[in-house]
Amino acid sequence: MASPNPQSVAASTNNNLFQCGTCSQSFTRIDHLGRHIRTRNHTAVQCATSDSVACEGTGRVVESIANRISDLLSRHSALHNPRRDTTAPKRRRNGVNVAPSRASKACEACAVDHLRCDDEKPCRRCQRRAIPCTLPGSPVHQIAQAPVAGPGDDGPVETNGLQDAGLQVIVDAQQPLDQQDVGASSIQPPPNTCMLLPDVDESLQYEYPVSRGELVSFGLETNLDLSVLDLSFLESYNTRAPFEYEAATVSTTEPLLDATEGGATETEQAAKEERLTQRIRWRFVPVARDNGYAEHGNLLLSGQNGHNATPQSLLNVQPCPDSDYGDCVTLASRDKILSIVLGQMPKPFLLNAASFPSPELLDRLARYYLSAPFASPNEWIHRGTFSVKACRSELLLAMAAAGALLTPDSALRKLGFAMQEVLRHQLPAVYESDNTMIKDLELQQAFLIHLEIGLWSGNSRKMELCESKRHTLITIIRRRGLFNAARYPRISVHPNDSGQSLESNWKRWVRAESNKRLVYRLWKHDTQCSTVLLTGPLISYAELSLPLPSCPTLWNALNAEQWRDILCLHESEAQPSLRTRSLMGCVMNMDLLESHQATIDMNLSCTAVLQALWGLSWEYRQMSLLTSTASTCTPPRSWSAGLLMVSRYQQLTEMLNYFKVAYGNETSLFWNTTLMHLHMSLEEVQLLATGLEQLDTLGQIPPTIAAWSANKDGRTAVWHAAQIVREARGSRPQCLRDFAAVALYQATLALWAYGMAIGSLANISTAQESIWIDSEETEHIQRFISLGRGRPMLHGWSPQGGFVDLWDPTAVLTMAIQLMHYNHSGPDTCEPPLVECLIHALQKLLEVTA
Repeated sequence: MASPNPQSVAASTNNNLFQCGTCSQSFTRIDHLGRHIRTRNHTAVQCATSDSVACEGTGRVVESIANRISDLLSRHSALHNPRRDTTAPKRRRNGVNVAPSRASKACEACAVDHLRCDDEKPCRRCQRRAIPCTLPGSPVHQIAQAPVAGPGDDGPVETNGLQDAGLQVIVDAQQPLDQQDVGASSIQPPPNTCMLLPDVDESLQYEYPVSRGELVSFGLETNLDLSVLDLSFLESYNTRAPFEYEAATVSTTEPLLDATEGGATETEQAAKEERLTQRIRWRFVPVARDNGYAEHGNLLLSGQNGHNATPQSLLNVQPCPDSDYGDCVTLASRDKILSIVLGQMPKPFLLNAASFPSPELLDRLARYYLSAPFASPNEWIHRGTFSVKACRSELLLAMAAAGALLTPDSALRKLGFAMQEVLRHQLPAVYESDNTMIKDLELQQAFLIHLEIGLWSGNSRKMELCESKRHTLITIIRRRGLFNAARYPRISVHPNDSGQSLESNWKRWVRAESNKRLVYRLWKHDTQCSTVLLTGPLISYAELSLPLPSCPTLWNALNAEQWRDILCLHESEAQPSLRTRSLMGCVMNMDLLESHQATIDMNLSCTAVLQALWGLSWEYRQMSLLTSTASTCTPPRSWSAGLLMVSRYQQLTEMLNYFKVAYGNETSLFWNTTLMHLHMSLEEVQLLATGLEQLDTLGQIPPTIAAWSANKDGRTAVWHAAQIVREARGSRPQCLRDFAAVALYQATLALWAYGMAIGSLANISTAQESIWIDSEETEHIQRFISLGRGRPMLHGWSPQGGFVDLWDPTAVLTMAIQLMHYNHSGPDTCEPPLVECLIHALQKLLEVTA
């Protein structure tokens, strides 16, 4: 390979930024360098013989292509002007299609869109679009001087033009053009631009050694570096933006502003009414003040007297006496959380940092979450190895936020929501700063707590963010292989094991069991999202092959010796064929739950089996919607699959009924919710509720709702809805929250819609026998479900008695509102934010119905 002239290289590197690694020719623009390399490659491949011509300036021997690239030498000589003196002739293409000259300075509109502008102002493009044509200011765009890796750092890279002083990249008006015009955009190469173009021998250009990073493979380490072809492809967008749509741009800026100012009151009123209407359907209608940092101001507790004081509302909130989660939160842990908050504040608030929650308050909030009876974190956070002092700041922040939301104080609840927003911004930053953190268990646990807070917040914005963000955590866990049984090897111990070996085995088991329970908790969250938001579950029951959770006594062991004794006892009593069972095996054969009840967590296992049945029920509802649409086609289709749907329905009901007989006491609320959704379309009921104001008479009930209430499916759904009301009536104080509250709300909508549809019928008899559908299943209830005989009634909301006529929709709504109030009517208690939102939605529906 011919060596370049040292003088020419030194002269060219003074002003030119890009250099060819083969011939050391330098260029001012990267598109010129790309064209130069493409020309060289084209010459080497397609020309077997070529004429050699020497350049007069450098003596460089250039290979030309006869009858193909006749102007190669002339272009090379024109570019060989290191100092770019003004006396040198400017290179222009000869021919018919001569590109028009570029403007010396583009207007703001053309510069933003990277399009060609004119010297005469206003330019033709701005005149055609009827927009102001203004010139931008004259800031000097410079690249700060940065050290560049030399030859000893990253391979044999020779001298480059980026190692001198700080560089300034400015597009010159007299700079030569190639085939297309380039707008007035500046190209600022990164400090290591020279590393993109190594000095490669021509003989090896088409015989690359295949490395792992360059293989075209799915899901592996794909090579994402930009090649010369990629840069030339991106260059074409400078003159032809594929996303520009000028036809839709009109000059209506001023009239729109005037109309907005004049009708601000009407617009705000319409938006408020829309938000009130869409709240029943959990739809988020954003306003101007909604943003990701709107709640950060609630991180400061102005009511504290001193930096270590505790709010009065938390003085009576004491953790359980047996809650032992390591040492207390230290000042260093509090400072780590404070540093996270400070990094997200739009402006400094160092003077108010003393109002940030103290370590004692953070410790009490975290411990309250860990010990609250209606939070159940012990199911998936290991008590024996978790330490509040030693855990990650993100997990401590998540626990403190969840604990603050469980308190009855409004200021602490605002603090909890603000902490959740801080955590929502922090988690992606941690993952992006170090991708290996996706394996961190505590970060995954913090992520899941953040999702649960958002789902049960009662705020439509947070609920939609939770709905969108849960896919991230599911993908992280799925790609780590935690859904597969191979990630959970069996760990065996001997009764004589002790010391470091036993401690190591115990921690390995705790790690695997924590991952397993995290998967089941995430699946439960995904199923509840599907039930609450009426969307398809993101986790399929068919992809979960992991074992069932271990028994609570083994999980709650506080040390390695206690864990060893319990495990050895279970292994000696259990049969070898019954030691490990997967979830799918128990779904197909539910008797396995009974045979493994000594070695598995029955509550979590039964919930998991029922979640799989929910997935089957959701698939049935979607198929039922499709077949009902196909049955209305003219002419009827042969693939309406009526017989298939009947078979699927019988199989589902048999599985659910068998589960109820064997394990109904474990998850009665979710079982009734699943069967209620199986026999109705709650989406149509919500549409009826949101559009009730537009109905002039009760006779305008949609035909689908009227037909549903008159058949067996409607009465079956109503009976299961009444059973949900019964479960809610028997809930412990302050436990009617989260999923239980939403289930009661959905059951109330089902009962209300049934009463609205039945009440619109003129031929109903008022002298029928009363049927208490919120009691145990009897012959009278079976007769009502099958034949529609009897007048359905509900018991009152309080233990003192009373009744509710199901044919009176207003009485049903009033009963549900009073039941929610009654469950949170104790001293120092108030409704959770979600319950407040549900009560408000039912009250609005009651006003419309009355």
